[in-house]
Amino acid sequence: MKSPGKLEKVGPLRPLYEVGNMKEVYEFRVQEKYASRLFEPSAGEKLGWTKQFGDKFVTVRKIELSADDPKFRRVGELNALLQKNRDDFFFAGWNINRCYTASDIAQARLFLLCRIATFEPAGEECGTQYDESAACSSCKSKAKQVSPLFLDWKRIPKSKDIARTIAGEVVVSKRMVELFERHSITGAKFGPVCHRPTTSAESKEWFQLLVKPGYAEVAAPTKMGINPFDEDVTGQYRCSHGDLIGLARLSEVSISRSSYNGSDIIASRQFMGTRRGLLRPERFLLVSPKLRQLIKKEKLTGCEFEVAHFV
Repeated sequence: MKSPGKLEKVGPLRPLYEVGNMKEVYEFRVQEKYASRLFEPSAGEKLGWTKQFGDKFVTVRKIELSADDPKFRRVGELNALLQKNRDDFFFAGWNINRCYTASDIAQARLFLLCRIATFEPAGEECGTQYDESAACSSCKSKAKQVSPLFLDWKRIPKSKDIARTIAGEVVVSKRMVELFERHSITGAKFGPVCHRPTTSAESKEWFQLLVKPGYAEVAAPTKMGINPFDEDVTGQYRCSHGDLIGLARLSEVSISRSSYNGSDIIASRQFMGTRRGLLRPERFLLVSPKLRQLIKKEKLTGCEFEVAHFV
């Protein structure tokens, strides 16, 4: 039998759980004060820092598990128990990292642009204006940006070529804009990034990435939920109009083949996330193999890729 080929990491973690050729690993940020209920003192990585989650400041340990590890199920059970009895949580954060073979990558016809570098403050804090009357009455997604994007330029990560605010506003470097223009990348346009409403100054190094209309339709078997143990069966984070499909993504993304217009970058019609405070629901961003390869070849930084699927 042929080897599946060299694995390409999509996250920083070692692959542990295999689904076909793709492998998954679940990363949990477990509260240190509860870690001994399930894990040995040497298990995982003690991160040595305290972070605020909601109104709590917690010290966490990074734990990696495969879904077929018996402790995986216990993580969910302990989290539910602590929420019920103490209004607390076993894990303060989570992530799913996926790893692909060279064959997986070569055969893929579309990729999800994911894990984009994130920074604050949001555009709204800097003077960016939105027309909320255009938003969905149920989930508040689709609010229309009606001003230039105002941001504190100093807070944009200088070592990245693509980054997003906590509100999902995406900016790209001059290098990335030049790559798009040089290779005739389709599906995108770029807006100015301004410093503040009281001045007309525009950044010469950063631009807002705006994906043109012609949206892709997210389809089954894409799985959404609140966390790996809660698929939101009550529909708390799903919109009755079909605009918002969930709080967080639990699987790879699949889109309807007939909804893809062939652009090198395309956004989904549906949104993920929630409207709370400065947070806004966000569309998925999908890119062609051509664009993914160019970004990797030019060593542009600030994002990762997962294989997306047509159905």
